[in-house]
Amino acid sequence: MAQLDGQADYSAWADEDAMTGLVDPATVSNPFLVETISLERLRRHESEWADLAGRALERNVFIEPSFALAFLQHVRRPRNLLFLLVWRKANDAPDRLMALWPLVAPGAPETPYETWRHEYCCLGAPLLDGVEAAACLDAIVSHLRAEGGASPMLSLGLIRRRGPLFSLVAAFAAQAGLAIASVAQTKRAALDATETDRVAADSISSKKRKELRRLLRRLHETGDISFGIADEGEALSQHIESFLALEAKGWKGRRGGALLARPERAAFARAMLRGLAHHARCRIYWLACGERVIASNILLLDGDKAYFWKTAYDEDFAAFSPGVLLTLHMTDALLRDPRLSRIDSCAVPNHPMIDHVWRDQEPFADIMLACRPAAGAALRGAVRRERFRRWLRDQAKSLLSKARR
Repeated sequence: MAQLDGQADYSAWADEDAMTGLVDPATVSNPFLVETISLERLRRHESEWADLAGRALERNVFIEPSFALAFLQHVRRPRNLLFLLVWRKANDAPDRLMALWPLVAPGAPETPYETWRHEYCCLGAPLLDGVEAAACLDAIVSHLRAEGGASPMLSLGLIRRRGPLFSLVAAFAAQAGLAIASVAQTKRAALDATETDRVAADSISSKKRKELRRLLRRLHETGDISFGIADEGEALSQHIESFLALEAKGWKGRRGGALLARPERAAFARAMLRGLAHHARCRIYWLACGERVIASNILLLDGDKAYFWKTAYDEDFAAFSPGVLLTLHMTDALLRDPRLSRIDSCAVPNHPMIDHVWRDQEPFADIMLACRPAAGAALRGAVRRERFRRWLRDQAKSLLSKARR
């Protein structure tokens, strides 16, 4: 994993389009007001927040109001959570919300401000106005430089490596002479929905296609098979409950990780999914055998992109691979949807199912940015500590997994 420090190293990171949007702050008066507020105050700006989410440089359904407020209301509120807002000024008063950056303040010296991501978040991009993103970023870094002590740093996780926010941050660092470093990089499966001349089965071997056709015939022998989509009203509410029950019945339920295992998490899921569905932003694809739903996939929509957020199946029917059958059916439907260009699997890297169905890969990076030009040494130290912390965490997970087996 490359570590990049200083302006000279940015040829591989920055893209020219991002560079052209940057503003030299010495040449213009500051058009923005920057404030750090609590969740309680942020609730008063929910409509402005939602408006910003729709015009952001990189849209992120996971930190817009329908999702993030449901999580914070029902699940938990992290300590030191703050929201950095950038407003366009009109007569020296806030006029239009231009950026929203959720932050967890540093808990110790020489540690970064962390861009907050809740545990159900699959993308870490904060919300910056799509037209004036570069100027907003400059205002945010300047604010942290003024407020954050000797060596303020900013950490961003799960940023699309090929996305506009990544290019913008790299270009900004290059122009401002700020150190930036990659903490980690990863990839996960994605679907290019513009490839409309193919079907889902094209991605799997002929042997596997034959086996899945055989399983579908066998499943049909046990009862009538039906596929469907729920996206509003009572049908959506029923299929939310079906999904929660399927997930709780499976391995996640046995390990205590299912949403239904904790009432507050189930309440969050219900509120969030219904909130998104109110704006036509949520679909639940399902497979039923007779009257019984045996597989369920939750898809979240965000402009021309979508997120395959959750999946569950009835383990009583595991021999028929109902989750794979439903995902193939869903994939064909997504490839026929002209409104969508790309679907993120939200899966772990090298997932045993989706990686064999969706062959494209979406690269991500976790990065840190120094907010002062002379803070390169502090940044390198923070990166080393973070990598070591993650190594310890992975070792603990491996030991726990072995103990379970």
